[in-house]
Amino acid sequence: MRLRHSIRAACLAIALGATGTVAVRPATAQVSVSANPDLMVLEMQILQDEIIKGNREAYDLLQPSLLVLGRRFLSVDPQIWEKRKQANAAVAFMLSGGSGSVFQELASRGITFNTDSNLFAGAMAYSQGNRTAAKNLLLKVDVHDLPSGLSGQVALAQGILLSQDQPAKANKRFDLARLLMPGTLVEESALRRQVPLVARIGQHHKFERLAQRYLFQYPKSIFADDFRKTMAETMSTSSYLQRETDWDKVFQLIADFDEKSRLQVLLTLSRASLVSGNMQFARKAGHMILEMDKLEPEERRNAMLYVAAAKASSEDWLEALRGIGKIEYASLSPENKVLTDAVARVANSVRAWPSPKITEASIFAPHLPPNELKKYGVNTEVLAEVHESLAQANAVLKDAEF
Repeated sequence: MRLRHSIRAACLAIALGATGTVAVRPATAQVSVSANPDLMVLEMQILQDEIIKGNREAYDLLQPSLLVLGRRFLSVDPQIWEKRKQANAAVAFMLSGGSGSVFQELASRGITFNTDSNLFAGAMAYSQGNRTAAKNLLLKVDVHDLPSGLSGQVALAQGILLSQDQPAKANKRFDLARLLMPGTLVEESALRRQVPLVARIGQHHKFERLAQRYLFQYPKSIFADDFRKTMAETMSTSSYLQRETDWDKVFQLIADFDEKSRLQVLLTLSRASLVSGNMQFARKAGHMILEMDKLEPEERRNAMLYVAAAKASSEDWLEALRGIGKIEYASLSPENKVLTDAVARVANSVRAWPSPKITEASIFAPHLPPNELKKYGVNTEVLAEVHESLAQANAVLKDAEF
């Protein structure tokens, strides 16, 4: 707890120290007044470590801190960038979300940075969203030639740049980033991007292994809820769930998750399965949720709705109508109200079979002469009485006035 307070004080000093709005700085934030870029970036990385532990304050402070650090880089001794360690810190800053415009300004003053030119220019392009230039430059860099604190960041950036067009190569870069910087935001970011990527290229066993790694290592990360949603959406696709027995591997995958992760994955999986048309898995996930002990009212309502929706277009349409009848409609979210209305329409359309016109239906009644009827054992004398009754009825109807 004392460490958490110290980090919080340091983070506040980063964000506010250059503004003059704080009269007295905490003693624990003394490192933040250093003019050493390498130490400034270290402070930023401490902030990032708090983010993957679930510290919302650290997340909210990250962007303001990056802005303040950028301004402070403008005022440090220009000769400090001649040291490779400090120039590499500038690269790490840009790859972590810092603005490259800071270093464009310094370069316009004639300041040079003692680091690999492809690395520096690639990091600047990456920070400014120039994907093509960043890819051309950063892929020329061999991460094995870089110090350990920077190599993982570069490997992560390379993986991100390759992920759209060359997923197999991106997969290897993400592996390398995780290996080089385990237990950091770099590994967390690599896992978060790599899990849906390996599923997309058909490596389902690796998808399951990496998903478990993420949820065991980073269950409290600020980004964990988004990861669970992405994972569930990936699992609900037809490329992952193709056979009825595939539910077994889903169950095995989530069985060891913590309760929060298991619940969120099942809720997202059930709804995503509905959207993708996988009604069996939507129903199974919904039933599994309803069997859980600790459910909030909203979670229970959603699970009941998803189960009902999965039944609406089947022979269980009546159960679907009864299911939504048990849900308090006013308490549903706007999107789930729309879903409930759709369930009612679909279920009612299934039960209301179309009634064909008599003239059209009559063509399906075969007409056979008496001799043919006798072959099938039909008593034609009984039919004669029926025909006589029908003839009398027709005569009465013909004379009736309408």
